[in-house]
Amino acid sequence: MRAGSHDAILAETLARRGQVGPAVAACYAALGEDPAQPGVHALLAELMLAGDFYDEAAAAATKAIELDPDCAPAYLDLGLAYDRRGGMWDQSILVWHELAEVAEDLVTARVQLGEAFAAASFDEEAVDAWKAALAIDPKHPRAMYNMAVAALKREGVPTALPTFRKAGELDPSQDDLFFAIAGIGPVPDVLPDPDAVPDERGALLEAAGVLARAEDYFGAQDLLSAVLESDPADPDALALAGYMYLKQEAVNEAMAVALRALTLSKDCIAAVYVLGVAYAKHPGLGGHAARVLSALAVSVPAHPMPHVLLAESLMGLQRFTEAMKSYRTAVALDPACVRARFGLAATLLTEGRHAEADWEVRRAAYYDTKRQNLFWTLWDAYRRGGEPG
Repeated sequence: MRAGSHDAILAETLARRGQVGPAVAACYAALGEDPAQPGVHALLAELMLAGDFYDEAAAAATKAIELDPDCAPAYLDLGLAYDRRGGMWDQSILVWHELAEVAEDLVTARVQLGEAFAAASFDEEAVDAWKAALAIDPKHPRAMYNMAVAALKREGVPTALPTFRKAGELDPSQDDLFFAIAGIGPVPDVLPDPDAVPDERGALLEAAGVLARAEDYFGAQDLLSAVLESDPADPDALALAGYMYLKQEAVNEAMAVALRALTLSKDCIAAVYVLGVAYAKHPGLGGHAARVLSALAVSVPAHPMPHVLLAESLMGLQRFTEAMKSYRTAVALDPACVRARFGLAATLLTEGRHAEADWEVRRAAYYDTKRQNLFWTLWDAYRRGGEPG
């Protein structure tokens, strides 16, 4: 913003607080004082986009770009406005190309570019864009999901399933399910010091869970070892050990400790999770995975992820109708569940319902981009770089 523009500063403050109406009014007041402020036009575009006023958002973003061709947040909103309005894929492709040049490290620009290419039926170009995204970030779930959908369209379910599984493993929401089941809270600002944890089962197990969530598996293992040395039949400790084995791709070990935990306590839901995921990872055990993950979905019915995991196992068994039902349950529980949206798109494709599948992919893109809060990331970077004039 231009220094000294009270209305411009007020508009940003209100926008960050989610007060859309007053923020829009402040933007118009700022532009009444000086219409040559690209940042204010970009902010107005974001506010219009939040209200689903796509034409107005596109107009404001276009004006910002005319005033400053390096205004990255304006390109983002212009591309999103075109995508959400629909039927403007040629314009959308050009905008995402421009954003990829202005913000070279922004993976989402290339993911969105691929989705715009796909919507315009440029399938090879779409795959190239997603490959470019994965070259920047090999662990980007949405790019991987898009690659899986593309493979499903071209080559069928057997070829696409491994990519779907890989994309799912990159999605942090699956880990969030385990920690919710296990009663392990968020990672604190200061991690526990393994040497300072009291030698008491509850304290040791809690600290081990926190360290596991922070991906300090060595520290967590030391604490778990202390718990299991005192009581080798502790199902909660065994379940947590199984989770860490899964994260280190030690599937057989995860399966063994989960079975041991369930032998000791049939009510250990965390162990059910570990066993179901381990079965799903093991070739030839898809039927076992579906049965265990079905039990998990019954035990945790209000969380979308058990239904997603069950659906993925059913996809592997080519039980597409049942998989679709589970995906729809997950979407009903959480419309913003990107993994469920992409999975539902896959089941729709198996029935040749391409238009509905494309709609689900667009909804997945909408929620994923919204979750990333990219506008403010680009906005802050743009502000640090300064505005012309």
